[in-house]
Amino acid sequence: MTQTPPANPEIKKKKWLPYLIRAIMAIVIAVTLLRQFVVPGSKASNFPIYLGVYFLANGILSLRLARSESVQARGLILAALATVIGGLALIVAFPFSSYRNSLISTDLGRYVFSAIVILIGLLQVQGVVHMTPQPILKRAHLVVGFLEILLGIVVLAAPIDWEANAVALIWTVLVAMYMFYVTQSLRSAQPSLVSARSSL
Repeated sequence: MTQTPPANPEIKKKKWLPYLIRAIMAIVIAVTLLRQFVVPGSKASNFPIYLGVYFLANGILSLRLARSESVQARGLILAALATVIGGLALIVAFPFSSYRNSLISTDLGRYVFSAIVILIGLLQVQGVVHMTPQPILKRAHLVVGFLEILLGIVVLAAPIDWEANAVALIWTVLVAMYMFYVTQSLRSAQPSLVSARSSL
């Protein structure tokens, strides 16, 4: 009687869960951004925090992938570290600032925010910063990275207005859709991997 080998513990891990959490967070922020176009006077003060969490998650993932490379990957590691630092800067600066609602409206806040977003957008367009371990959709990093660059330029050019909010809303909705798609792809791939291991 042949004994079925246990499934690989790595397969049992819910690798899709972080992407589902990021998708749900994006939906919440998208609703907050949408309220600005419906309810006059409302502010989306949590958007920079979500952007920081998104950058931080991408930076940690990119750092793990860069360190696993067999060849010299100093440039990839530096790009990942820059993304991690940029994400942490947004996370720490906005929720713990006494000027949380107005920080990004100041000149210094706009310059710092724009510099971080444009730099990370450029790194993402170049493909050195990853949203997922493997590209689930071709050119997804190009679209998201381009929107990040555009958001940074718009915020840098003028105080926060409906143009920046519109770009941020489009970016957030696309990220939410992509994260849900990644979640579904990883969930549907797990049963097939487990069955393939069991048949060996």
